[in-house]
Amino acid sequence: MNETQAGQFAVWAGVDAQTLALAIASVVAVLYILWLTWVGMSQYRAWANNDKEASLLDVTWTFIRAAVVVMIVGFFIRPA
Repeated sequence: MNETQAGQFAVWAGVDAQTLALAIASVVAVLYILWLTWVGMSQYRAWANNDKEASLLDVTWTFIRAAVVVMIVGFFIRPA
């Protein structure tokens, strides 16, 4: 945005564009970290209950894949 657009955005939105981008990125970061925690806990529960479909390798591999997704989303959602 140029100066005029940034000024008009701040007037009409009531907040600076960078502050809004940081707030949105923070909310998304909290959501995907909660999702990662949910994936890890559900995989741990399946492994701890001796579920036939959840070996330790499956639990580890699922958590690694979820962590990679979180890192990719974190890379793209960061405020400029």
